[in-house]
Amino acid sequence: MRLQGLAAGALVLPLLLGTGPNDQPASVTTPVTTLMTTPVAVAGQERAQPTTGAPRMPGRFEERVVVDDLYIPTGAAFAPDGEIFVAEKSGVVKVVAGPGEAPQLFADLNAEVHNLFDRGMLGIAVDPGFPRRPYVYVLYAYDHVLGDPEPAPRWGTPGSYYDECPDPADGGPGAEQSGCVASGRLSRLTAQDVGGSWRMSGEEEVLVEDWCMQYPSHATGSLRFGPDGYLYASAGEGAHYSQVDHGQVEAPFWGEEGNPCGDPDREGGSLRSQDIRTRGDAVGLSGSVIRIDPDTGLGAPGNPFAGDGDANAERIVAYGMRNPFRFGFRPAAGAGEPEVWVGDVGQGGFEEIDRFRTGGRAENFGWPCYEGPGRNPGFDSVDLPLCESLYQERSADAPYFAYPRTETVAGESCPTGSSSISGVQIPTGEGYPDRYDGALFFSDFSRQCIWVMKAGADGLPDPGRVQPFLEGAASPVDLLTGPEGDLYYLSLGVDEVGNFEERGGSLRRLHFARGNRMPRAEVEADRTWGALPLTVALDARGSSDPDGDELTFAWDLDDDGEFDDAGGPRAEAVFEEDRDALVHVRVSDAATSDVATLRLHPGDLGPPEIQVDDPGAGRGWAVGDTIALGATATDPDGSEVDVSWSVAVRHCPHDVCHSHEVVGSGTDPDLVAPDHEHPSHLLVQYRATDARGLTSTESVRLDPSTARLRVRSRPRGLRVTVAGETHRTRGAGWTGTFIEGSRVSVSAPRKQRHRGRVWRFQRWSDGGERSHVVVADAGTTTVRAVYRRRAQR
Repeated sequence: MRLQGLAAGALVLPLLLGTGPNDQPASVTTPVTTLMTTPVAVAGQERAQPTTGAPRMPGRFEERVVVDDLYIPTGAAFAPDGEIFVAEKSGVVKVVAGPGEAPQLFADLNAEVHNLFDRGMLGIAVDPGFPRRPYVYVLYAYDHVLGDPEPAPRWGTPGSYYDECPDPADGGPGAEQSGCVASGRLSRLTAQDVGGSWRMSGEEEVLVEDWCMQYPSHATGSLRFGPDGYLYASAGEGAHYSQVDHGQVEAPFWGEEGNPCGDPDREGGSLRSQDIRTRGDAVGLSGSVIRIDPDTGLGAPGNPFAGDGDANAERIVAYGMRNPFRFGFRPAAGAGEPEVWVGDVGQGGFEEIDRFRTGGRAENFGWPCYEGPGRNPGFDSVDLPLCESLYQERSADAPYFAYPRTETVAGESCPTGSSSISGVQIPTGEGYPDRYDGALFFSDFSRQCIWVMKAGADGLPDPGRVQPFLEGAASPVDLLTGPEGDLYYLSLGVDEVGNFEERGGSLRRLHFARGNRMPRAEVEADRTWGALPLTVALDARGSSDPDGDELTFAWDLDDDGEFDDAGGPRAEAVFEEDRDALVHVRVSDAATSDVATLRLHPGDLGPPEIQVDDPGAGRGWAVGDTIALGATATDPDGSEVDVSWSVAVRHCPHDVCHSHEVVGSGTDPDLVAPDHEHPSHLLVQYRATDARGLTSTESVRLDPSTARLRVRSRPRGLRVTVAGETHRTRGAGWTGTFIEGSRVSVSAPRKQRHRGRVWRFQRWSDGGERSHVVVADAGTTTVRAVYRRRAQR
């Protein structure tokens, strides 16, 4: 039963992103140019993170980079025989032979994957019987409309690693208008050993295709094998991420009804997560967790709806979730069916951790009628039959733990302002101190932190025992348990400014060092390019040891694998050939060592110089404006230069920002400005790379024009819901600031009590339905909810 307060025993935490001030200048451009010289991973070697300025962790824990050189990685899985498989958002799957080894291409499904905003390939799993059963499973947003006879790609272009949603001006639906409808797909790939490395062989085998997604968020989620040997997958409801979307949002591209997912009236949008309760139509999988046979894709025996006759119903083990992005299992759950712990990303109120077992009934966590511990005000006010019946039945399940966006754990330094839970895991090994036995770890991408919920006397994670574990995590997008039982996290690769780094993604291990801790090797050069002969002074004095041990140094300056070219913390090398060179330094204490590597560019006269075109409407843009993104570059050597750019929306609710990628490595000179919550801005990163791989970047910030939306009521002081949050219209009414051109959902309760009387809704001043969308035009837009007092009897 859902409780009308906090979940029983739950401790509510504060978390969230952050944002800037509400009133930004109409036009600000801030260029930043950086020479990119990325250190290279060393084969067979984990890399320790620096101790100076490092993320904060308790005791003798240390963070080690296990795999790097990844581009926006979104999922990872350990194979039983040691390989690590990594899914990148674009649809590329990499395989890594072991910690420190370079990633190799396993499969490229970019033509099938719709990589737009939060869509992409987000889940990956390896068969527990690998390599005897040589299967890798992937879960992704499929660039295809359910029921359409035309194959993928519906919106993207084969060979392009970032897809777009054509704007209405170009004859398309628009990502946030009608929506580029896609589906979800769960497939099995067969691995074949080719020259000592695994490669995908043959065609993908589709196990499940469903999950209608209208808007480019709340897409697919996690894919993992449970301890019972069955395959589990999660996905969101594919609704509009900021509006109260119950299927009423106008979608003219899809015809007069504007209903591309085929949902019955008042059962669409976010209500797709309640679809199993409406058995008069086909059952969809949106907003659910499924459990299937990994060979057939059919529902596993013992599922709650086994024998139902509807294939999708037979797959579902839990539902009523907005965006169940990540989940994990409690290994010590005892006898019976597996225990699943789900991180469900909230909208404007709470992030949730939900817990259920796969046996018995399918638990319904109540979205969108509920969010966190109570009713969701945006949907409660619309009096939707699916929500009203749920309220009356009191049958929705409360989250095990929920935390809002406005508070924090005492003493932590994790920023507040916005949140997005991005990982849930209970490690299984014995390498951590006893106080972490049975503990639940969870991460938040927006807040850049990982917390631990230690177990209580009953062995379950105790919501009253939550503590920060890793403050300052590097854009954590998933948590995993490694083969030795340690906790790992996948870093998406977002830099401090908010740009998605080209090869900045990584897999990181959080290790407890009971004895000697690994030193950290660092190397710097006084120059990395120049005319021949090139003399380079190398300096490793920035290296450190967390235990304070004395360090020794050995250099490999000719890249022959032997550290016999120099000793001491400094060295000098002379290069006479016009080709790139790698230099390495090995830093050792008495027991272990670390290696740092630097790439040099002898003979290259310098990185390209970027010239950014005038962004035009980007100087004070409104939603739907066309912004010019062109740029050119010249190279001091006169060689050819590749120029591309990426665009991210930086949402900054409380002085801490997080990024949503809009364009990745694009070359289209025009961008149609997206809709997003205010305060937000666009961050454009231009990248120019010469023939030798020397790269320069320049970032430009483009701030939007803003508009005000004033909502009044008659009589004054009544409740209204705007963009999912409830406000009182006291005095002159409630006024909010939005990006000019934003589509803002407004709704009013059918009736409400005010000053001792009951008032019934009559109309909105603009003629809209009780729940409808208002465009925040330039200046101030005013709408009024008109009520009539109910006659006394």
